Amino acid sequence: MMREIPDLCIREIESVHEDGRRRWIGLRDTDHLLRRFGSAEVVRVDPQAAAALRLRSIADEVWTLLEGEVIFRWLDQRDGSPSRGQRHDHQARTPTQVLAPFGVGFGVRALGGPALLLRVCTHADDDPEGGQAITLPWDST
Repeated sequence: MMREIPDLCIREIESVHEDGRRRWIGLRDTDHLLRRFGSAEVVRVDPQAAAALRLRSIADEVWTLLEGEVIFRWLDQRDGSPSRGQRHDHQARTPTQVLAPFGVGFGVRALGGPALLLRVCTHADDDPEGGQAITLPWDST
């Protein structure tokens, strides 16, 4: 029986139309997904890019798909988690916000064409307080 991974957050985000512009809210403090701000970056993922999972031991990350189509993948590696070893995939074609909690391997693979995403983290990649980052194969189980 497949169990969901606790603490995952997946939600489509709506665009706001005003004054001839369209915008998407990538993250608000009222979302209560990150306990602090460490970094933000825009990431373009090409479909031919090698996909892998990245596990951060302390840092949480919020990823927001802005354009394109992707598969998000999580692999729970947290000690004591009831879903340890479980993998969860979610395919997104519309602007979607997801949480990659610390201790859970996370990756994104573009489908069809390039995908544009916003990544916001509690700790920048070069922040020693963010803990160790480990790369796992995409097909890890």
